Amino acid sequence: MPSRSVHPEYSSSQAGRGMSSHHDSEGRLKGFDDDDDDIPIQAMSKGTIAIPKTSNDDYEEEDYSDLLEELGLTLNHAKLIVLLAKYAKAARTATEKESWIRQIPLLVLMYEGVTAGTLDFDYAPASVLVSQEGHSRRMWLNVTQEGKAAIDDLRERELVNGLKLSSEDFQPVTAFQLSLKGLDILRRIPQSLISEVEQFCKGPKPFDQEYLEVSFDGEEFKLSTDGGFERVSLITDCEDVSYVSSPFLPRALRTSWGRELTSNKHRAHESASGTSNIRDELSEAIHLSHVTVYVGEWIPFGANQIVALNERLGALDRCQGGLFTALIDKNPTDTQFKVDAGLTSVKVIDFDLVRFINFEAEINYPEEEGVVQIENFGMHLNVDGTILYGMKVEAILDRQSDNVSLDHLSRLLVDVHQDSSKIMNDLLSGYQRSLLEMIFMNDSQARGKYNMIIADAIDPKLPAEKYLDRDDNENELKQIIGDIIDAHDVGEDDVLMLGRDGLLMAGPNSKMFEQILLFYLSLLCRELFIRNFFVRTFVLDDTLKKIRALIQSYETDPNNIARIRVSLNQASKDIILLKETLSYLEESLRDMGKPDLPREPRSKHLYEILNCSGMHNDVSMRVLDLGKLVDGLQHELANLSAITDVINTKQLEDVFKGVESNTKFLVDASSANERASASLEVMQVVLAGSFAFDIVDRISGGTLNTDPPEWVITYIKEPLIDPPGIWFAINIGWLLLLCYLLIRLMRYLQAKGAGFLTMRVRLNKPVNVELMETLLSTRDVEVMDAAHEPGVSLKKCFWQEVDKEKWRGPPPK
Repeated sequence: MPSRSVHPEYSSSQAGRGMSSHHDSEGRLKGFDDDDDDIPIQAMSKGTIAIPKTSNDDYEEEDYSDLLEELGLTLNHAKLIVLLAKYAKAARTATEKESWIRQIPLLVLMYEGVTAGTLDFDYAPASVLVSQEGHSRRMWLNVTQEGKAAIDDLRERELVNGLKLSSEDFQPVTAFQLSLKGLDILRRIPQSLISEVEQFCKGPKPFDQEYLEVSFDGEEFKLSTDGGFERVSLITDCEDVSYVSSPFLPRALRTSWGRELTSNKHRAHESASGTSNIRDELSEAIHLSHVTVYVGEWIPFGANQIVALNERLGALDRCQGGLFTALIDKNPTDTQFKVDAGLTSVKVIDFDLVRFINFEAEINYPEEEGVVQIENFGMHLNVDGTILYGMKVEAILDRQSDNVSLDHLSRLLVDVHQDSSKIMNDLLSGYQRSLLEMIFMNDSQARGKYNMIIADAIDPKLPAEKYLDRDDNENELKQIIGDIIDAHDVGEDDVLMLGRDGLLMAGPNSKMFEQILLFYLSLLCRELFIRNFFVRTFVLDDTLKKIRALIQSYETDPNNIARIRVSLNQASKDIILLKETLSYLEESLRDMGKPDLPREPRSKHLYEILNCSGMHNDVSMRVLDLGKLVDGLQHELANLSAITDVINTKQLEDVFKGVESNTKFLVDASSANERASASLEVMQVVLAGSFAFDIVDRISGGTLNTDPPEWVITYIKEPLIDPPGIWFAINIGWLLLLCYLLIRLMRYLQAKGAGFLTMRVRLNKPVNVELMETLLSTRDVEVMDAAHEPGVSLKKCFWQEVDKEKWRGPPPK
């Protein structure tokens, strides 16, 4: 059985697509100088290297093809060595710092070299994870598989070092640098070749002395220099091709009474009238004949979701299917509404009310001018969560179905991946979309899918191991099925190639293996979903660790408590969704029927190659392991919630203690106020008595140092003062009367001051802020208070109303 790791021969037939090895008796590559002290390498800013021209001038005039052959390198390998030297190199001494270049920026630079005509590679769109600021998203990039293979060639020859690390959200990251052996090779490369590479990795004039640096702004990759030059790379601009396709679903998924699928074979000629926006001149090595494309994924589905979907698509109606959109109608009683162009037309083929539905979808999304795409594909949605998109390729550009190029097919697959995600977004329920957004961390539209390509013939027809040549054949196959894991001959006429992102089955008997391949595809769709699920558990575990750190330091920042509550709430929601998703996975595997071992020799051989039974057990084991991880996360969340409850209880106790202390202070203050009030009242009475006696004294004018008048003697002195005790009694009575009247007056004033009516009403209604500000501008605002908290801003305004008629009495404040 041929294996991916076994390559008895290594081809270097074309520049840039392989290299032969030249070893000495000790196994070292010829041309390497182990002495690291020959030529100093001057470090430049941002890890770039200035190549001393004096070390390369000797080769300027000679034909360096002999030199490259001597070193076992092709022209493109030499250019990649120069490119890496500009950005990443190994340290020659203990005091020198090492520099590395990450794989994504290197892919961007290689793409720029291809489009500039410097690197003789092909490129094709590939789904790549791009990490930024602790968050990864999947993007389609124009990746050169030949360039990646050339880097691997250099790593195998120890000319390039590789470094493996992880991003903040636990996605694998690879970085590269030119090794010490690579630096020794570098000094033997002529200056003319170095200058050729510098043309695309330096800025234009007047920035032609500065190397381009790659950055990512979340949507686009930008190339910039220190001097201020900046431009956008087109690596994210995937190219479109004109094509015609027909919907297709395998007979094993159909019913006997279903409608026939639409055929667009009679429209195949329309593809030739369309154009493409491919910017590279493609070199084709492999062609397929009569290609059927299956793209699969797994989405949590249940019987109720299938029933609801059947009802939504009108499977039981007289007029089934129609145009569909995910738009929510918020004003269903209005006359008109508008939607963006590009609705999807759905036509139901057959269904089982609670188990599956088959339909064909016609894509009407707008394309660039001149690009003709007749895109129809069949869709199978199963209750176990298996989603299958199938299409038959009728023509791509001017190529008919019997001559399909893998370069063109890779660009067609991008359309299928993107458009299928849009269609499913229209058909899924809000609950299912929330599950996908949680698993794929708000990047479900770009989620990965598995490709299964079935063709009646492959040209050239070779033994399976010959396709693993690390050259043109293997690089082209990578464009549609990813890094190749294995290749097998199935009988004398059919060949099977397994990749990380898909498989290719080519041969005249490929259709007879349909049921086995569909079972294997369904398992791999689950495995692909499990990969993302597993990463999501690590991300959630990291979130819980951050929450624990916030809990441990909550006293240092008063805002931590609010952050902890929000984070715990989100983590609790995620764990609930994880457990629900896991239950769907477990149920789908439990109800998944494994095909019996076939009796036909070729089918039996394919069953053994794919190891269907073992694969099913492996996926089940991984799901069981995920259950343990989710349980652990749930226990950690419960622990953190308990700790948070203790913090909340402690804060509540502190509040109660503060209230108790303040209440005691208020009671003491009230008692002191009452005592002071009693003393004040006594003093008021004493002062009132003194005032009363002063009044009596003023009657006779006694303080004027004159004799009293005659009427005082006649009416007051003789009848009231001369008799003993009478005048004293009158004074005391006068004192008591005046004090009584004074106390009554104070009580009246006090009662009048307490006659205000206070009423507080909380409306909790939305207001127009602009109109509210206009109202306040017409009022004389006395006091304005503002309180700001995370997520909340509260303002209080006080003013006195003046319109008595409007308020029908005294206006309020």
